[in-house]
Amino acid sequence: MTDSEEFHITIGHSPASDGWGFVGSVKIADHECYRTLRVFPTPTDALRATQVVVGDVLGALLAGQEWRTLSDEVGRTPTRADLRLGLTNAFAHQDGDPGRG
Repeated sequence: MTDSEEFHITIGHSPASDGWGFVGSVKIADHECYRTLRVFPTPTDALRATQVVVGDVLGALLAGQEWRTLSDEVGRTPTRADLRLGLTNAFAHQDGDPGRG
């Protein structure tokens, strides 16, 4: 594969090896890297369950990376202000009155 080629991560389904239902699968390009442990009654059920697993894993990885990046940027454990949780001065004083908000 050259640098200009793309590869895709695909989520799909396959018949279970015992022929009783369907499993979800994840492929990177042509390499199958994951099959669900559970068997599902329909291809749609297998696909949905696999989408949830992949989505949850990606969400956890991305959130962890964002936390580590912010921690590195501020040099400590991020605070609510670093995370911009709650109102900040930019939002609290939109009406021009610093005493309100």
